Amino acid sequence: MPGNGEINTKFGVYKTVCCGAEIIIRDGATFPDCPNHPKLTTVWKQIELEIVDLITIKKKSKSDPAA
Repeated sequence: MPGNGEINTKFGVYKTVCCGAEIIIRDGATFPDCPNHPKLTTVWKQIELEIVDLITIKKKSKSDPAA
């Protein structure tokens, strides 16, 4: 599992092992310190998301009346 200061190799959602703080981080970015425990060693664990965890917002068509 990657730690703070390491370069991320896989885009995704990660959480800290210490307190569960979550981030979304792109590949090539540096893992930060835990926002709740700055200046301490932080271990980040990737979270596997399921389709039900994703929210899709659809734009209303012009024919749909507002409320």
